[in-house]
Amino acid sequence: MTTARRFLPVFLAAAGVLVGCDSARDERARADHELREVKEEAAEAQSKLDDMKRQGDAPTQAEVDEVVDDLREAQAEAREVSAEADAALARARLEARSAVERSLQEKMKSMADLQREIREKLPKAEADRLVEELTRRSGAVQEILLEIDRARGINLEAIKRTAEQRLGDFDQALEQARQRV
Repeated sequence: MTTARRFLPVFLAAAGVLVGCDSARDERARADHELREVKEEAAEAQSKLDDMKRQGDAPTQAEVDEVVDDLREAQAEAREVSAEADAALARARLEARSAVERSLQEKMKSMADLQREIREKLPKAEADRLVEELTRRSGAVQEILLEIDRARGINLEAIKRTAEQRLGDFDQALEQARQRV
């Protein structure tokens, strides 16, 4: 049972080299495509067996074994590609989370130093409001860390952009607070 599916991994690998197919989203798309191919091949195999039965020809054990072996091989390939996609997504999440956490930690150190100055130099009401704003901005960045942990390949890039924006907002709030002190 020779199908185009057998050439798919070679084609995808070549395309990956040409296009730089290393994102989690691309890996997941490849895995989803592979799973669709397995389902199509299973339907094709079942149809072939059904046609043989309708024509009155009982499939030989060798034909049944060939179909079963092909399906098992396709399922194994699909599982392997799916596992690779899951691993790529896990790596991408970890990288994104680490980058955001490092940046957040640096900004939190600045915030701690700045809070002392704010409390010393500004009136209590203004200091409280400014510290509350900084705390709110840092909390928004911390929330995005949870979103990164739950991200799927399809939305991880959007979440990373949101994280960058929130870090930028936090950094801007820190800069504005420094100017007031």
